Amino acid sequence: MFLLSALVILICFSSRGWQSWDLEYRPLILEGMPVLVDDDLRLEDGPAAPRPAVMVNRWLRELPASGAPAPSSWENYARAVKAWAEFLAGHGVGLFDSRERSAGSGWRPPRRRGEPLLVTEPDARGGRVNGIRRPWATLTPAERRRLVAPDGGSCLLAVKNGGGPFTAWATVFERTSDRLRARFEPRFPHVNPHRLRHSFSMRTLEYLVTGHYRQAARMVADTGADAALVFYLSKADPLLVLRDLLGHSTVLTTEKYLRRLDTTRIYRQA
Repeated sequence: MFLLSALVILICFSSRGWQSWDLEYRPLILEGMPVLVDDDLRLEDGPAAPRPAVMVNRWLRELPASGAPAPSSWENYARAVKAWAEFLAGHGVGLFDSRERSAGSGWRPPRRRGEPLLVTEPDARGGRVNGIRRPWATLTPAERRRLVAPDGGSCLLAVKNGGGPFTAWATVFERTSDRLRARFEPRFPHVNPHRLRHSFSMRTLEYLVTGHYRQAARMVADTGADAALVFYLSKADPLLVLRDLLGHSTVLTTEKYLRRLDTTRIYRQA
């Protein structure tokens, strides 16, 4: 497993003075293109063993052809990846590690933060922390930074710059929509986390109406899964399926999404 170093250097390419680089032609790399390099200035750990920075830089070079033509946006993307890579490296996790590869990580919180808090038997509401059952809501930010997952590694899913748990998602959506209105589209709507639920509802209902749930039923049947689930997916009304997914007590609440759905377009494309 190859990790990015705890410190990643970000530079922006400039071809100034390229004639002195012993090159026959001017480099094709775009001016201002960001490049990430580990602080030991190595891009590989041996033959056919490139570091994650190599793949990141390849992705950055494709940004101009992937809907990000502005050089300022290239640097913003690079800074975001840099910060995330440094955070993961500090917790013993590789940038492209899967959950399976991250299992067994030897990460422990720095001594200055205190003794590690080992988590066992975790569930949605809490877990055993050093053997004592505790709800997640009772943990302080300092304690959350010291949590160690059962298979190793940090338990934190989102942190602020200072390392504490990040919970202000509503303000993130609001600030982002404010910037979009100020810079690009004055009519851009106010966005909050609950709007994501509406987006999920509309997209899911469109899938249901166009018959995707019947395809899902066939897939379940082919894999020999629960026959009751097959019956439910193949026979239930789309609104009833969406009602259950959203947890509505009555389908009357769910009907508001059907009124907003462009059924004419869906049936025309079917």
